[in-house]
Amino acid sequence: MASNTQNGTTNARVAQLATEKAQLDRTALIGIFGSSNRPGALVRESNGRVTRVGVGDRIDGALVSAIGETRLVLSQRRGTKILELPST
Repeated sequence: MASNTQNGTTNARVAQLATEKAQLDRTALIGIFGSSNRPGALVRESNGRVTRVGVGDRIDGALVSAIGETRLVLSQRRGTKILELPST
């Protein structure tokens, strides 16, 4: 299903993603950048603040223990939490 726009049509998957309800009350991975030797990530914290982090940084009470091509690993007392980039 495509939606009409001023310039034509919108891809059905793009239209679906644009209208999905976002869960803004939790920490989410927005993007990954940098090199394999020094990766970085943009994370939206549970309070809505967007923060740039690297391995060894703390965010939302957890330690950033690893950053991969599509995921970020957070270590905390309760265990490990993996944040992944949204799939398209």
